[in-house]
Amino acid sequence: DVPVRVGQVATVVDSLEDETSRTFYNGNKALFLTVFRQSGANTIAVAEAVKKRVAEINLTFGKGVGGPNLVVVRDSSKPIRANVDDVTESIFIGIFLTVLVVFFFLGSGRSTIITGLALPNSLLGAFILMAAAGFTINVMTLLALSLAVGLLVDDAIVVRENIFRHIEMGKDPITASSVGTKEVTLAVIATTCSVIAVFGPIAFLKGVVGQFFKEFGLTICFAMLISLFDALTVAPMLSAYFAGKGHKISTTGWYGSTVGRSMVAFNRFQSWLETRYEKILKQTLKKPAVVFGITLIILVISGFALKFTPKTFLGAQDYGEFSVGLDLPPGTSLGEMAEVAAKVDHLIRENKEVRSSVLMVGSRDLESNVATFFIELVSSKQRKVNTTHFKDVLREQLKPFSFANPTVKDVDMVGAGSRPFNVNIIGGDLAVVEKAANTVFKKLRGMSDLKDVETSVRPGKPEFQVVLDNRRAERMGVSSSLVGAELRNQIEGSTPAVFREEGKEYDIRVRLAESDRNLKENFSSTFVPNINFRQIPLKNIAAGIESTGPANILRQDRGRYVQIAGDLTPGGKGMGGVMSELNQFLQSENVLPQGVTYAFVGQAENFKELIESMATAGLLAIVFIYLVLASLYESFVTPFTIMLVLPLAACGAFIALFLSGQSLDINSMIGVILLLGVATKNSILLVDTANQLIDEGMERSAALVKSGTMRLRPILMTTFALIAGMLPVAIGLNEASKQRTGMGIAIIGGLVSSTLLSLVVVPASFTYIDRFRLWIKSKWVFLNPSTES
Repeated sequence: DVPVRVGQVATVVDSLEDETSRTFYNGNKALFLTVFRQSGANTIAVAEAVKKRVAEINLTFGKGVGGPNLVVVRDSSKPIRANVDDVTESIFIGIFLTVLVVFFFLGSGRSTIITGLALPNSLLGAFILMAAAGFTINVMTLLALSLAVGLLVDDAIVVRENIFRHIEMGKDPITASSVGTKEVTLAVIATTCSVIAVFGPIAFLKGVVGQFFKEFGLTICFAMLISLFDALTVAPMLSAYFAGKGHKISTTGWYGSTVGRSMVAFNRFQSWLETRYEKILKQTLKKPAVVFGITLIILVISGFALKFTPKTFLGAQDYGEFSVGLDLPPGTSLGEMAEVAAKVDHLIRENKEVRSSVLMVGSRDLESNVATFFIELVSSKQRKVNTTHFKDVLREQLKPFSFANPTVKDVDMVGAGSRPFNVNIIGGDLAVVEKAANTVFKKLRGMSDLKDVETSVRPGKPEFQVVLDNRRAERMGVSSSLVGAELRNQIEGSTPAVFREEGKEYDIRVRLAESDRNLKENFSSTFVPNINFRQIPLKNIAAGIESTGPANILRQDRGRYVQIAGDLTPGGKGMGGVMSELNQFLQSENVLPQGVTYAFVGQAENFKELIESMATAGLLAIVFIYLVLASLYESFVTPFTIMLVLPLAACGAFIALFLSGQSLDINSMIGVILLLGVATKNSILLVDTANQLIDEGMERSAALVKSGTMRLRPILMTTFALIAGMLPVAIGLNEASKQRTGMGIAIIGGLVSSTLLSLVVVPASFTYIDRFRLWIKSKWVFLNPSTES
């Protein structure tokens, strides 16, 4: 026997597997590696460790001429680090501005120190409670502390200002501290409990809002509890033994000529303001209808502002990253796709705003007709346009490549291309679903509030199907499994053995020559074995049919679905407007046949859940605030006077968002919820003081005027302190903070409206509500003779 060597009947090649994808970095061929952190690991720490290791490896590579180089093309820790740095910066700036406000109002360095100590005490105490609760220092907990900066000095301001007022009346510091603290203890407790009543229950909600509020809300509660303790213990103690008996502002020397004179002028302005407010308050009590009318007009205006404010789940972010997708007809070869993608890549990199471009041709699903780009822009300081504007410019540049269906998408935190708006059309019959989805697709594509609308429906992949005639095959002893195995061997080949070298194994793949792998051309000459190992012509037992197969199969709830996605147009109605318009269209036009439904997914689904959860959160906040106030004041009626300020705060928030062009998203909604807790502080001070004066025998109107003038300074101090704490958030010092700008603007707008209106609306309504309270009390005594009045 003469041995036959493999090389005599076949070509033996030491090669690679068939190429299914190609990756390029800035036009150069590359390999793309993704590093995932383990569950529970710190993202920033992992990223730093990877970068350090990359640098070490590059030193090794650098020893060879023309060797490879590792480049970090995307770092998901960058936005996290930017957010942490931004929030930390906001905390320190907020602390500085808050202390500055206190200094100007009290005009005393010692009083400022006493009040300002509430900030480090509360923050350090909050960190201790956070550690006990198992919280970490992250974006949400730091954001909570940055928003709480203005709140943390509120209690100390109220206590210290009242003590300061008694010292100005001539009392010694110890007596002033004792009397002043007792007068405002209930008001301070009520203010703090109102904030805790908002965030305590909401922190335990489920869903997206619950995830946001868990650590965020409880961190605020922790800080507020410590600030309350500080205000009722540390502030009075320091006021008694450290503050001194008074402070005269110096106007001599460098300090006096600058700071001193400014403070004297500010004190004069305060005195003038108190006088003007007293006159306005007296007129308000005489003509309350005018105040109520103005308030009603503001409520109506805020309603229109809310209607025309864009609503979405998350505001636009400008991290300078996005993706571009190309999609040629199914059946396009990898080489053809790479050729088109290379031209697009060159066009993209010609823009000076582009720092790097990662191109991946092909996909993990062996689709050679797709390509994806990950684009990173230079820093915002080096470019004149934001990411959103640049994407619009790029869309225009890509119009010559419309045959490749280019789509420009945002990049989410895990690096995948994402679309803000997604809706699924679901049903059992794919043909019916696709027909309905096409109608919805045309509707969405015609909306001016959406752009780059695309559908998951793709042209079918060209296929050559071998349809077996089971009867003929059975008669000839051929099974479908044998046919399938033979065809697979002819096209893909087989790996009957492995080759071992230096401890490594390599597959040995045996298959036909490339010219013989075309089943369509070789169908007539193809043979398959039967159970007796006889070769049977394939054409005798099967038919070859040219057809198309589905490009993808998507399933949801045991049904087929088609997904339609798009980007929101900047300045449009936002997510809420698009969802509302689509709901009306689908429900009024009978677009969907029986058995076909639709569901919002992704950010659209989160937005729907957000609206429902925020409504629940707002209702819970109002109920718990009422219960807290009712228990503290032992009255079912008095809390209504205090809580009148809640809609007034919301009015200011909605008007501020509308005028600033911000959207109502999860951040600004958190700001509105926060307002529910802090807005009551002004009315609590007014009502609590008025009740004390009335109990002392003062006539109701006189008590209201007296309480207003007495509490004007602490009300303005706490309001300006809160605004000062929110300014860094509202301004948006860098790109990371711009997504939270709406939160700061909503809070500041709500504080301004609630403060200005509560100073007149609460006294105007107090008379009527207090009369009703006394009437209820008299009826209760009449019905219960044994009850003491």
